[in-house]
Amino acid sequence: MLAGRVSVLTTLNGQENKLAEAQVLAEWTDDEARSTLINNQVAHYTGQAQLAQSIQEGIQAQRNGDTELATVKLGLAYKLAQDSGNEETTRLLKKVVDVIDPERGTVRLKSSVDHADAMTLDTRSTRTRRIEK
Repeated sequence: MLAGRVSVLTTLNGQENKLAEAQVLAEWTDDEARSTLINNQVAHYTGQAQLAQSIQEGIQAQRNGDTELATVKLGLAYKLAQDSGNEETTRLLKKVVDVIDPERGTVRLKSSVDHADAMTLDTRSTRTRRIEK
């Protein structure tokens, strides 16, 4: 069933132009298992958002001297990056933490971290990457 239409519009010199349009389709079902499945693309980007948030919270906790929270957040970030195949972020995280147990996301903060490495990790954490098909 057609649930709606979405259009991207722009206005240039007072004239409105439609750049793109898409239909929003809805499929009704009584099957609870089917209706609660998350789309793989949505799950990917949700995971990327959680990864970015974990990194940012971990870096901020480290700056604030809260090593316990920083360790938990950066450990979660490492696990999320590894599980999603985000090799670049995994590599950047290894510059900030020592990985104890990669399967569980157990890490230890490095005693000495280059300020540039922490900054690079923080700024690049907001990038998303295309899903491998």
